[in-house]
Amino acid sequence: MQRKYSALIIVILLTGMVSIMGCKDIYGKIKFNPEVKNIYTDKSGLPDYNYFYTGRANLPDAVIGIDKKYRFNDRLWGKIETHQEVYNKIDHLRNAPSGDTDLAGGDIFDKNNIKIGIWFSFYRYAVVKKTSKGKVEVITPYNPGEYRTEFSRF
Repeated sequence: MQRKYSALIIVILLTGMVSIMGCKDIYGKIKFNPEVKNIYTDKSGLPDYNYFYTGRANLPDAVIGIDKKYRFNDRLWGKIETHQEVYNKIDHLRNAPSGDTDLAGGDIFDKNNIKIGIWFSFYRYAVVKKTSKGKVEVITPYNPGEYRTEFSRF
């Protein structure tokens, strides 16, 4: 009887490991890079990307730039039209309700470690995915249950 359960546990663990390894091949990552943050703080110019934000217009959760050679799934993101507006959105990140004041800048990489964009946020995570057809998707990092404001404490 114990052998039967041991074999079942081994099969379950192996299935889980294969699933996790398979997911690693699908998703990209954000790698933090202080030089990206300096692009904003020094106002030294922004690379040639298409820019998007997620969250409220005056209180965004993240601002990203996606290389123009990729199509971006912007269903959860708003398009930013001008570089001045990009700077303004990044500046509004400082109003984050989490109270976190450590703005992070980073590079967005696909699953093959190819740089596809840049990242500005107080969040340290997001799901990044690029299809074989070159369409990029970044899942918004905002989690509504993460903040507890005075109004939500009952």
